[in-house]
Amino acid sequence: MSIFTRGVAALAVGLCLVGFLPTRAEEPARKEAKKPAASKFLRVQRDDKKQITGLETAVVRYVPADGQGEVTVDLIAAVHVGDKEYYQKLNKLMEEYDVLLYELVAPEGARPPKGRKKSDNPVAMLQQMAKMALELELQLEQIDYTRKNFVHADLSPQQMAEAIRQRGDDGLTLTLSIAADLLRQQNLQKMKQALDPKPGEDIDLAALLADPERGLKLKRLMAQQFEALDDPAGGFGKTINTILIEDRNKACLKVFQQQLTRGKKKIGIFYGAAHMPDFEKRLREDFDLKKDKEQWLLAWDLTRSKKKGGGLDDLFKLLLDN
Repeated sequence: MSIFTRGVAALAVGLCLVGFLPTRAEEPARKEAKKPAASKFLRVQRDDKKQITGLETAVVRYVPADGQGEVTVDLIAAVHVGDKEYYQKLNKLMEEYDVLLYELVAPEGARPPKGRKKSDNPVAMLQQMAKMALELELQLEQIDYTRKNFVHADLSPQQMAEAIRQRGDDGLTLTLSIAADLLRQQNLQKMKQALDPKPGEDIDLAALLADPERGLKLKRLMAQQFEALDDPAGGFGKTINTILIEDRNKACLKVFQQQLTRGKKKIGIFYGAAHMPDFEKRLREDFDLKKDKEQWLLAWDLTRSKKKGGGLDDLFKLLLDN
């Protein structure tokens, strides 16, 4: 796989205690305690032979750092395509919350319809193609957003555009910034390759799509890309990270604050895994919450292929239907 391809793949995949310690008897010095390590929200399972067997996402709980109050906040990390069993577990889990804040770049209060709806939207078609190629289900088709405890907590397209304008950006500056970020990613990949010069794997995409076990092999390749990112948001680059992560997280936490004011005690925030490191930082620094515990859910079972053949036929049928 070329350096450029690795850089693009990284872009797509694609989220404190202080004490006192005297250093001298005559001059006690204040020393800041080590900050807690950042949590992981996405991880790859491997067996004893180091073979990839699964991709997991985390549900991490936060509670008041001072131990006062009954508020609990769960960051529910998601991948937007996954096994059907994964979304069934999430649906069950989400019943437990007083309020569940969810992401969707859409007008305020928007709710995705239950189940699949045929659409001419090119993004929707790409999602369907990814679903078929990977032999996975789409989050928007499997999660029940019609529940009463679900609350939309994201920006609208107009609000995203306004946030970009307020930073002084336009189409040209965004294009230049994203291009610069991509070049930085390529340079980092070159540096890593120089330090660890392992030959890249050449991928024949056409042959892979025709392979009866294409879904399993594609998912393993993608899982390796996820694993290569220290931070699931880090591969986007600063510009896209600001637009897709930071701006939207700020909007979500405004809704979060409103729900706290209304007396909600058990709150879930359901967003893509790439959003979670920034959410965790803001919960610690702005809301004085600390990590309590975590659980892991299997999003992709990578021990076996779910289908045999039919992949290209399914893709052609989708293209003809649209």
